[in-house]
Amino acid sequence: MKPHTKDYILEDSEIQKVRLSLSSFVEGLVTLGLLYTGMRVSEFVHFRREWINWKRGLIFVPRQQVCTCYECKRVLRNRKGEITKPSGVWKPKTKEAVRPIPILPEVESLFRAYFKNHNEIMDVVASRVYAWMIIKRVEKKSGVKLFPHVLRGTFATLLAAKDFDAVEITPMLGWKSFKTADEYIKLSGARVKKAVEEKWQEKQRSGVNERFGEKIHRERKQV
Repeated sequence: MKPHTKDYILEDSEIQKVRLSLSSFVEGLVTLGLLYTGMRVSEFVHFRREWINWKRGLIFVPRQQVCTCYECKRVLRNRKGEITKPSGVWKPKTKEAVRPIPILPEVESLFRAYFKNHNEIMDVVASRVYAWMIIKRVEKKSGVKLFPHVLRGTFATLLAAKDFDAVEITPMLGWKSFKTADEYIKLSGARVKKAVEEKWQEKQRSGVNERFGEKIHRERKQV
């Protein structure tokens, strides 16, 4: 988990403030797109229509794709000097990042509207820097602390709150370890809430049964 991300995970009330502050289609596309897909900002900027399978309701992050943006023109090498990414190619951050992502109802209509007329997000959001600028503009209007990774982290807690477990969340976010998902599940309070609800309902059922038993016992004595 990146530094400070866990300190700024959005509450439901903050998400509502953010949504109400969106004043343009592009602001909604970037902010809600990141929030409800959990994509890294680099993934979202390189997001293309061809990633989407509408019938299956999934977005598939590819292993690599040809890209001519400024960042993708750079050649990346490992410590041994071996080329890990040639010029003109975009790759996800890790091999685990090659994954399917569900298209949630919160963004389906948004993506359908956008990709009806565009082939890629870069048509309107040319770089990660520009995506950051949009998020910071929304932050200023909403009064809610925002940066791309906190939207990704919030997506994880939203999944946890819907009772998704670490095994399900980890591949959806493209993480290597269940440990990261566990951190977000703890932040969401999902396990505590579920445990309390189960125990509470159990106690209530037990209490009702005890009271009913006492009533039957009294009625039998009277007879």
